[in-house]
Amino acid sequence: MFDCRQAKKDDPIMPKGAQLYRFAGYGKPFEYVGCSFFKDSIFAEHMMVERKDKTLWMLARTSYGIAQAESKDGGKTWKELEPFTKSFSVGTRFFFRRLNSGNLLLVVNDHPKTRANMTAMLSKDEGKTWPCKLVIDERESVSYPDGVQSKEGAIYVTYDRGRYKPDMQEILLAKITEAD
Repeated sequence: MFDCRQAKKDDPIMPKGAQLYRFAGYGKPFEYVGCSFFKDSIFAEHMMVERKDKTLWMLARTSYGIAQAESKDGGKTWKELEPFTKSFSVGTRFFFRRLNSGNLLLVVNDHPKTRANMTAMLSKDEGKTWPCKLVIDERESVSYPDGVQSKEGAIYVTYDRGRYKPDMQEILLAKITEAD
């Protein structure tokens, strides 16, 4: 197994690649599992879900949008797949997770050139299609979403606006549901 932590020996604090670690228990260090390299990536800012067939699916930030990789051995080795998207999502962070219902949620800038149209997308077929879309914020300069789902089903999405503009600089919260 190739250890990505050794790929960039001159920078041990910022290892190259999208790293995967396993929680080993409270009071114990995280266990290194593996990593994936993504072409055209400076900041991988990756997120991962386990598919129903037990494969792991990782999405990562790149200069063109979002890359994807798949692991069939629990994350030890990864195969980079065709780009997940080049038609939307500029090179910025996104949010990706499996919801309580089993559906997948992707929150991303639904725009090919700018950090605009913060949009929640829902997939009911393990990410093959994303037919359900809800624009959370159509303005420009919105980015870096994150989120959580309550036991009751409400989805709370945080994101920022105007991170580089002193007259804006907001942290925003949207409460949505799958039905939305």
